[in-house]
Amino acid sequence: MKKNDYDKILFRLTNIWQRLRESEILSVKELAEEFNVSTKTIQRDFNERLIHLLPIEKSGHNWKVTDGHSIDKNLSLEEDIVLDVLKEIAKSMGTDFGYKASSMFSKLQNSHDNPIYSKIEIEDILDKTYIIEQLQKAISNSTQVKFHYKDKTRLVEPYKITAFEGYWYLYANDIKVNKLKTYYIKDINKLIITDNSFKKSDLAQKKLEAALNVWFEPNAEFFDVRLLAKPDIAKYFKRRPLSKSQIITKEFQDGSLEIFLQATSENEVIYELKKWQPSLLVIEPKSITKKILKMSQEFFTMQSDLIS
Repeated sequence: MKKNDYDKILFRLTNIWQRLRESEILSVKELAEEFNVSTKTIQRDFNERLIHLLPIEKSGHNWKVTDGHSIDKNLSLEEDIVLDVLKEIAKSMGTDFGYKASSMFSKLQNSHDNPIYSKIEIEDILDKTYIIEQLQKAISNSTQVKFHYKDKTRLVEPYKITAFEGYWYLYANDIKVNKLKTYYIKDINKLIITDNSFKKSDLAQKKLEAALNVWFEPNAEFFDVRLLAKPDIAKYFKRRPLSKSQIITKEFQDGSLEIFLQATSENEVIYELKKWQPSLLVIEPKSITKKILKMSQEFFTMQSDLIS
């Protein structure tokens, strides 16, 4: 077959694909006349070339997209599940965000009942679309940005837009004090991208990736933490580590786990301990042990007073 023949076939198939994509019902006879080929050639296009790639069916002497399907939405089962999960997470980010996300996903996926349910709660930042868009550009180009935040003008080097516990933050270096900080996205206003570029720090990125939660201190050194997870919660730390630095160092006969990880602040560790009390205990450092014990005693006192 000559190259010119390949070009003609490609042109014909592309044209047919585009028209099917627009939900046209295509006549074999009319296509044959249009492309100056035999009806057998057109039938071969559908039966041997297109039907294996697209959700189409024959209806008399015509071809159309199968009912309930559309072109450009041929996903594998795995891809379909991924989109279902993403749609459910998008819904948890607020009504407006969820609606726009569903509209976008519908362009990729055939309609069906979503079998996925998610209880993840993430705040809706659709009202900050412009801010997010500008930050994305600045982060991609390693460019400094200036914005209004809590009655002050800030000049920062933006690293990442992050989400902690369902809230959105900008992780950036404050140029005035040369310190890495997190800025609550919804409090950022009047943002502009400057003409000044900067070089990103690998250590700053590492601190963010190792963070347990928003209470991490990006300017502090890492320190070692050893925890004891009791049997009733041990399985959760096997399923999903607290951080990238987590290592299970011991497994006891009763099902308990000894866990090693690194942190940058005591509050970062204490916040996690609160979520798992009383089944997550501190072995080291002792300073955190004392603080969590004091907090527990204060809680016990206040709770006792409330019900007495």
